[in-house]
Amino acid sequence: MTIEEPTLTDAKGLGGIIAQAGFDYQVWDALIRLPNWLKNPAFDGMIFEGLEDLEVRFFAPHAPHGHFLDRFQAKSGMLTRAELIDVFNSFEVFAAKHPSVARVQTLVTPALPPKLAWLARDPDRVRQARPFYSPFADIQAASNEKLRQDLVEEFGNELGSLFANSIEVSLRNLPDRTHAEMGFAASMEKAFPHLGFTSRKIVEGFGALVDLIAQSRGVMLTQSRLVTVLEEALGSALIHNRKLKIHIRSDRNGSSEDAIAIDASRFSGSEGQFPPCEEWQNDLVAPLTRTADWAKVNHYQHIALSGSYRLTTAFALGWSFRSATGFEIDIPTRQDAWATDDRPTVDDASLPWKLIEPGSLVNGCLKVGVGVMRDPTSDILATIRLQSATDILTVFLPAPLATGTQAQASVRFVKGAVVQAVARLRPIAIDLYFVGPAAFAIALGHRWNALPPTQLHEFINTNGCYVPTLMIDGLSRR
Repeated sequence: MTIEEPTLTDAKGLGGIIAQAGFDYQVWDALIRLPNWLKNPAFDGMIFEGLEDLEVRFFAPHAPHGHFLDRFQAKSGMLTRAELIDVFNSFEVFAAKHPSVARVQTLVTPALPPKLAWLARDPDRVRQARPFYSPFADIQAASNEKLRQDLVEEFGNELGSLFANSIEVSLRNLPDRTHAEMGFAASMEKAFPHLGFTSRKIVEGFGALVDLIAQSRGVMLTQSRLVTVLEEALGSALIHNRKLKIHIRSDRNGSSEDAIAIDASRFSGSEGQFPPCEEWQNDLVAPLTRTADWAKVNHYQHIALSGSYRLTTAFALGWSFRSATGFEIDIPTRQDAWATDDRPTVDDASLPWKLIEPGSLVNGCLKVGVGVMRDPTSDILATIRLQSATDILTVFLPAPLATGTQAQASVRFVKGAVVQAVARLRPIAIDLYFVGPAAFAIALGHRWNALPPTQLHEFINTNGCYVPTLMIDGLSRR
């Protein structure tokens, strides 16, 4: 069977424009979902009657295209088994023609035939339980495989497997606009519980969005446009904080719903192992760079970090959102957040940093050791097999960093020492060995510009030496 390419001007693409029936239903369902999307910083916008009834676009730094779509087909009446298969086949065609574009494709309908009611119930039950059973891979795998087998038995191998991975059925009974407004109000309260909008304002906001969508079929409605229209109807701000939340996922934590997620789990040093240098560039720095570029396009200048990460990842975070490209960062610590735009005081500049300047380069490279509370010199010597530390630029603080202003003063001191050594010795590259808090590594990376290419290292406790991780180009600019 020949699979036809879905286009905007074929019968399917024009179907929603030609047929008005059911349009209210798909709009109402979308608006009930909208508050949760508006809370998600990765939400770019949505389009009605594009290649599907509704398609929603999200930024995704690890996706092949840098974005993914959530696609929805809304049917206001109960479908027969044959009609259901037609919908699912259309999802299969899109997935075949455009792999890695749709994260999930969803049929929205009030009800299913009794014998197929499990299509909504069983996948939802398995999906909802996954976070609880995530530590038990065998339990989760058994449920996933049983669901896949049931779907394959019902629809065949290809469609059943696709259903198991990326098709959902959402049951939504919306007999009239009043029920839709009630659903929208409940979603607004859940997404923005502290704003306290009155019922009248919520209804006005719902109406303003319905009117906007009616005038914008086939046109992208951006997040900013939707927020502006809703805020005008509500009479107050919906989103107060313009800081972009970025959550770094390691091998010890999960994701955050209201943040852009960066998967750094492979770079967590599990069992003392780190990926080769090129994988750091391709699988960590590349998604971070895409995120920084996307943030600039969307006028984000302030980044709020969360999650956990090793020192190299921390340095890469600071460097990807560095000051030279217009970003400021809130860096989480156990006490409070360090802000990179904090201004050091006179007292901060008096921290007891110890500086040992290098006599020469090693194979054309400047060896730099930076330590907070621990001097890295002996470990560097063990790694590079030097007899003397006279050719290592050592910058050591025998005291903890207590505040963000102290961190910024320390960054200024360390960066200044490196800049002076580079100007005097003119190395072709820098080898950086760091020991200290990850928060300070972010702050240092944030200012690491206009310097030679820098090879970062991680310390391996089991063998007592450093290993190379990420190479960054301190001279590059965006």
